[in-house]
Amino acid sequence: MEDKAMEESMMRRIKPIEKGMKILSERSLIMDLGSFYIPDKSKSSTRGDDAYFISKHHQTIGLADGVAGWAKQGIDGGEYARQLMDNCVTTLYAEDKEIVYPQMVLEEAYSNTNVEGSSTACIITLTDEV
Repeated sequence: MEDKAMEESMMRRIKPIEKGMKILSERSLIMDLGSFYIPDKSKSSTRGDDAYFISKHHQTIGLADGVAGWAKQGIDGGEYARQLMDNCVTTLYAEDKEIVYPQMVLEEAYSNTNVEGSSTACIITLTDEV
């Protein structure tokens, strides 16, 4: 019984990957990138004010720059940016549509962000449209 549950769990993880690979193989343009983050040494204890996500499956990236000025009030602006980007990823995978509408993703993520702070944000997605 345990093996069957493990197999079902694995299949739930593989199916979105297979679907994503099918979508990617049908595109004429494909985004292939990676990144890493090094916060300013003075902000290393708070992990910095910036946050981002990369979704190869959706051919979408997002970047948020939390407002550092909140620190004067004891609020971590970076935490807001991180939660906003986490919520973008959650929205992308919850809807899992072939066409991504960045504005709708950001609006949904914003409505689900429940920490104090503010941020600039940008989401882009690669499509076959010229």
